[in-house]
Amino acid sequence: MEGLVPAGKGKRFAAGLVDLIVIPIVLGIVIGLVLLAVPDAVRSIVLVLVNIIWLVVRDSVFSPGRAMVKIKLASLTGGKVTAVQALIRNILLIVPFVLVIGYILEIVFVVWKGHRLADVWAKTQVVEA
Repeated sequence: MEGLVPAGKGKRFAAGLVDLIVIPIVLGIVIGLVLLAVPDAVRSIVLVLVNIIWLVVRDSVFSPGRAMVKIKLASLTGGKVTAVQALIRNILLIVPFVLVIGYILEIVFVVWKGHRLADVWAKTQVVEA
């Protein structure tokens, strides 16, 4: 999209540390403690669902990490990033058996191309705010 300046790799990694490591750990601890009395299987399902919801909210509503480093996620189709775009953008981070491979693949793409592979799929781009 014209007029959008791609975000620097350093800013993207800093935002990712907050949004993909710090916040999920805090959410996991808090929700894990709240659900301590429920069966392990139920707690695990709830934690996976919370993670999926967090990833979609982070991309379609608000990202504390991106806000801290003054970058944002933009839709290349015009308008606001939709929940569907956010879900597509995070598919490699949601599917449990590809999670580790997904993170590695996305990091390689950011370093190599300056954007995530899933940004291409979702028609999104991280840009300076």
